[in-house]
Amino acid sequence: MSPAEQAPRALDPAGGAALAEAAAMLGLDPAGARVLQHHQHTVVRLPRATGRASAVAKIYRPGEDHAAVQRQTTAAHWLRDNGVMTARPLSEPCVTRQGRLVTFSEDLGDGGPVSSVQLALLLSALHDLPVPGHLRLPVLDPTRQLLDRIAALPGRVLTPADRYWLSGQVTAAGHQWSTHPWPQARAVVHGDLNTFNTMLSPSYGPAMIDLECLAVGPALYDLAFIAWTRDAFAADPREYEAFRTAYGVDVTTVQHGTAYRVLARLRAACGVVIALEAASRDPAWLPEAAHRTACLRRQDEGPPAYPWDWNSREAPVVRRPGQARSG
Repeated sequence: MSPAEQAPRALDPAGGAALAEAAAMLGLDPAGARVLQHHQHTVVRLPRATGRASAVAKIYRPGEDHAAVQRQTTAAHWLRDNGVMTARPLSEPCVTRQGRLVTFSEDLGDGGPVSSVQLALLLSALHDLPVPGHLRLPVLDPTRQLLDRIAALPGRVLTPADRYWLSGQVTAAGHQWSTHPWPQARAVVHGDLNTFNTMLSPSYGPAMIDLECLAVGPALYDLAFIAWTRDAFAADPREYEAFRTAYGVDVTTVQHGTAYRVLARLRAACGVVIALEAASRDPAWLPEAAHRTACLRRQDEGPPAYPWDWNSREAPVVRRPGQARSG
């Protein structure tokens, strides 16, 4: 996230009202709630929610589908019951008078993200589970939400011509995705794997969180993340080597690399959208968004020359207009 986003955030009045109402339903104490994350939804910690223990609440944006939120709650119980660590829900989703949904779960603590090996073992455990019919998980569609996010971007960060081009890139990537002959049986996939969505809990060890995109699809989709951080963000290649060794599959060589090329195109488009969304909140992200867009455009000219040297959301670098970049 940008430096501006790292500053402590106050809960907005509507979110605060929803939190207070939902907490009252369960007899929890929202006093001293601290915002942990504020993107599409708001995640807060309630230090005194359960006496001496804290809890975490997620306040969903207006209009969020109740069935989808309920599925996340049921999925969390299912994962825990099957040996995959995640935060256990403290209740069913609460519906406030405003129509906002709020969920409460146990607080896993302040641990950082898991290691590459721990992530591989978490994913292996997830992907080995039989697909549960009772959850009615959706079939993974990595493009539908991206197109909606592109449509929602303000004109100050995306011209009409660039919006048309970027939507076309996502649509083309989606066609490749839907027609590719994936080599493995469908599995339960996390669907939105990134450093924000894992935690090395001081109490429980490695855990995955944020189950909004849990779906059924090719396990390779989840595996592509670590390879992509190496290729796009110039992450230490030893991290990916440790990951693929622990999991037992190198996604970049499956089907002679064709599977990863499809996945990398999706990852690239998603990375551009993330940067544009960040730029809509913080103009310091505009150079990074332009750099990522240029990298995506060059994919049409031939095989990409990795690494692209993107900056992560945690540490954006403000670049001078016209500053040259490699990749």
